[in-house]
Amino acid sequence: MTAIAARRRALIVVVALLGVTLLAASLALLDGSRRPAGAQPAVTIQKAHAGKATPALKGRITFLVIGSDSGAPKFGRGGTAAGGRADSIHLVVIDTAKRRGISIGFPRDSYVNIPGRGTNKINSAMSSGGPPLLISTIERLTGIGVDYYALTSFDGLTDMVNRVGGVTVGVDQNLQDHFSGANFRKGTQRLNGTQALAYSRARHGTPQGDLTRSKHQGQVLLGGLGTFQQQVAKDPARLMKWLAVMRDEVQVNVPFTEAVRLAMYATTLSPSRINNVVAPGVPGSAGAASVVRLQPAAFALFNRVKHGQFS
Repeated sequence: MTAIAARRRALIVVVALLGVTLLAASLALLDGSRRPAGAQPAVTIQKAHAGKATPALKGRITFLVIGSDSGAPKFGRGGTAAGGRADSIHLVVIDTAKRRGISIGFPRDSYVNIPGRGTNKINSAMSSGGPPLLISTIERLTGIGVDYYALTSFDGLTDMVNRVGGVTVGVDQNLQDHFSGANFRKGTQRLNGTQALAYSRARHGTPQGDLTRSKHQGQVLLGGLGTFQQQVAKDPARLMKWLAVMRDEVQVNVPFTEAVRLAMYATTLSPSRINNVVAPGVPGSAGAASVVRLQPAAFALFNRVKHGQFS
């Protein structure tokens, strides 16, 4: 395999693993980014822990996928993505040997212990201590180590979905929410960037509010994976379109050697082999705040995943 071919294979690995918000883990391997100076990347992908050894590809690889409520000028949201609240949180665990996995969504209002900060909504961990504190919170809560994280914003999601021509999502219910702009009929649909964001944000009029929203975010995530695979299978030249988008939009610090090793799994992981679940919880309150209290079933789920059970 030539060096160029190896790089191209490496560039698509996280696209295939995690869909829209993980569109490519190795874009820095190209000649450089075309983002304007000072512009925020649509997606930032980094190792979760500096200096940690590369995960063994015969075992498990874990990603924390984060959607921030900040760093989105197009939506009037200032600041940086890393300094905002984590309004979308998904722990994606991949069994590389069996080519299967699970995506666990955490409702943003989950009331949990945040290391050094006491008990609060889980989305406040990132605004208090950036992605590292959110990673620590997830690891302590679940007992599952995180290898990599991906961070995006409202702007990032909409821009990337639009640039690849939309994502196909199985909308699971009729949904109308004027707060998010969601207006959908049940059925498989191609969503543009604005629609994908609206579907991911909608919680009003859904059966379980924040929990349903987390489930829908997982559907968009896997929809990105499926769309990528379908487009490239139909027209291999589409790969170059995706790579061009990734080059412009993604900031990454994953070493080349890690990306090459991950690339072995790039196009072989079917979305149907990734179980999309939400950590079980019930709505409650903490003082005047509305929260979600995780139930014993959530911790039983974390324990099963820790021991390699993804169903």
